[in-house]
Amino acid sequence: MKISYKGAVALAIVVFEISLWSIFLQIGGSGIGLLPELFYGFLVGSVFSVAVSLAHDRGKGLASIMRNPKLLLIMFAAGLFNDILTQLFLGIGTLGTNPSIGSIVFRSWVIMVALFTPIVLKQKVGTKQLLSTFIGFLGIYIILSGGTIISFNYTQVPFIGILLLAAACSTVSILIMNKYNTDTIGTIALFNIASLMFVAVLMFITGTNLVVAFPPEILFSILFLGIIAYGAGTMLYYYSIKILGPLVTGNSVLMVPFLTILFSFLIVGTPIKFYYIIAASLTGIGVVFQHRYSSNSKRITQKKALEQINIFDITSAFISNPGLEIKEHMVGDNRAFAIKLNNADFDWKLHADIFKKRGCMVFTNKNPHREARNEEIMFINDVLGLDEGDTALIGLGNPQNLESSLEEFVLSARSGMGTSD
Repeated sequence: MKISYKGAVALAIVVFEISLWSIFLQIGGSGIGLLPELFYGFLVGSVFSVAVSLAHDRGKGLASIMRNPKLLLIMFAAGLFNDILTQLFLGIGTLGTNPSIGSIVFRSWVIMVALFTPIVLKQKVGTKQLLSTFIGFLGIYIILSGGTIISFNYTQVPFIGILLLAAACSTVSILIMNKYNTDTIGTIALFNIASLMFVAVLMFITGTNLVVAFPPEILFSILFLGIIAYGAGTMLYYYSIKILGPLVTGNSVLMVPFLTILFSFLIVGTPIKFYYIIAASLTGIGVVFQHRYSSNSKRITQKKALEQINIFDITSAFISNPGLEIKEHMVGDNRAFAIKLNNADFDWKLHADIFKKRGCMVFTNKNPHREARNEEIMFINDVLGLDEGDTALIGLGNPQNLESSLEEFVLSARSGMGTSD
């Protein structure tokens, strides 16, 4: 199966799971309190994700993160932003409004990611995408105004702000996960463990009692959050983001508010108000426009020799590659870049030392590295929009070193090959 298809299947499951997330968060939070629900949810999630990590690779992915202090600290922080801070703010905001509003406002993380992608990931975002940001936030304003357009529903404004904080925390985690390459299953296990520790400390400080009753609906909510939301769902969520990108993933989760409104009405009887649908539609339109005018992960560079060349960030092609050499060149914040060569007959091997002297790996889609899989090369061809006879130069390594290598490569070989703009 193509890598993009795997990402699409994972995303379809995630969309359904996320649409139920805030509903079960409200059921458990209103029944036993938000902190106990999060504690038991992350406890179940920790046990489940560690078990999956052990079954997947005997915990090697998790151990590789634990052995790298810098990466461990970064992933620990990402876990707190993704799980406990996002869930805490989402839970408080949802309890102060309702699951429908919570789901709609929380979707604004997609717009936030679009704003910060050029800064953090150095990927291009066009003016039309920025215009879509305005459209998306217009939907948020309608929620703030209670559907009246010109006045605010002041009783819910503080909780709307808290929901926006949840979206901001999710944005930070998504950007970190896209910037750094780690074993996804091991990372999610670390996320759950970090969040469980944080909640335990928070409960101790606040004197919250761990002894609570577990009627069937509360027990089911905790199991859903732990196994589905914090466990399998989060693994699939970040897998789809790494494969398809945060904006494409966001484009798909625009369906979540509509599903949440429906499920919230069916499960807990939340009334469906017309302005919910208008707000969700505007937010969805904003995200659709972002996807429509996305730049296909084109790299922003300060190198003058590369300004007229499209450099594609194709890191997601290799995130699941088991090869030792490729893994070595993809560790931490290393990236994979690709450019299209105009002259298919150009002998790129004459310039391979330019990359190797900077510790980078280089090959082409026509002469791939022995550890590169066919599905990965097909994925790269699709991202670059290559025809059958087209050649792409692919480099793996430190992003700054890759840019310097590409700059020298272009300057030294321009007369003999030409590059695609």
